[in-house]
Amino acid sequence: MIYFDNAATTPPLPYNECTWGNPSSPHTLGITTERKLQQARRDIANVLSCAPGEITFTSGGTESNNLALIGLALASRRKSMTFVAQPWEHPSILEPLKYIKDQGLANVTIAPYAKWGNYTEDMVVAISQVNHETGDINDVSTIAATLKQNNKNAIVVVDGAQGFCKEALNLSDIDIYTFSGHKCHAPAGIGGLMIRDRLRLVPLLYGGGQENKLRPGTENVQGAVHMANSANILWQGQKANHIHVQRIKETLMELEIELSDVTINSSNAASSPYVLNMSFVGVKSEVLVHMLAEKGVYTSMGAACYSRKNVKTTLEIMGFPLENANSAIRLSFSHLNTVEEATSAKAIIRECVARLRKLK
Repeated sequence: MIYFDNAATTPPLPYNECTWGNPSSPHTLGITTERKLQQARRDIANVLSCAPGEITFTSGGTESNNLALIGLALASRRKSMTFVAQPWEHPSILEPLKYIKDQGLANVTIAPYAKWGNYTEDMVVAISQVNHETGDINDVSTIAATLKQNNKNAIVVVDGAQGFCKEALNLSDIDIYTFSGHKCHAPAGIGGLMIRDRLRLVPLLYGGGQENKLRPGTENVQGAVHMANSANILWQGQKANHIHVQRIKETLMELEIELSDVTINSSNAASSPYVLNMSFVGVKSEVLVHMLAEKGVYTSMGAACYSRKNVKTTLEIMGFPLENANSAIRLSFSHLNTVEEATSAKAIIRECVARLRKLK
């Protein structure tokens, strides 16, 4: 098996420590478990260069983005607040913004960054660090700094799901940063967000008051500890992993030369080595993805959140030709993949594309 669908989810790194006590319990096991939870919080804070108290654990990236955006909207509903995002963001950004607009909680503007302009009123900007479909890197640190030069009241929310522990980041001007465990080799069901102390969010859930009353419910300590362990491993190897994965991506990019009518779909000069979106014109994405899977190469047509919906694809929204969107597959990598796998996958893709084009 060659697994090139790591942008959807990553295989968990081995971690066998069992942490099952309730951290709110007053007995020895509860206290021990609470210490492990706080160590995980410190480890994540160390990766992000922030204070441990600014880390809140959640069930994953979707909950983190919802808490960040709707929580801000509820906290500021008496103010004139405008929420801004690009139209090709992940559904866990766009759907909460739709809810905010539909409920009349705030103004919402969906437009490319170049058209945002200089808002004079309070604004919340939601933007991904790495685009989930194309791998395009947004220079979120510079974007945040520029926005705050023009508007000191701007709040910048960064979706870090595809960049956490993989891409270098300066959080100085970023107010909220969200992340997901299963994108960084931890199990599904754990994630979190960095929230600056000065910000006030209204919680979406109510209960026992855990996580500074922002995310009540018994904490997923096992998941948090696993995520912190994986984050540390990835962060320590970040530079070496970057170089290694870039070689894998470049090997597969050779298909653009080896086959006709192949396009690499990217809008930015800067692109993550972990994601490669390619179109094989004349071949339907779904057919190619299934044929590759039959041969043991696992890829995708894009974000799993869109795969079963009859909606415009991200590539269409970004302005790529329809023929590109209909023939695109996303290959996404991790440091566990090898160049040998990329070489084998390239040969299999070449064979499958040639066969499908002959059938036309």
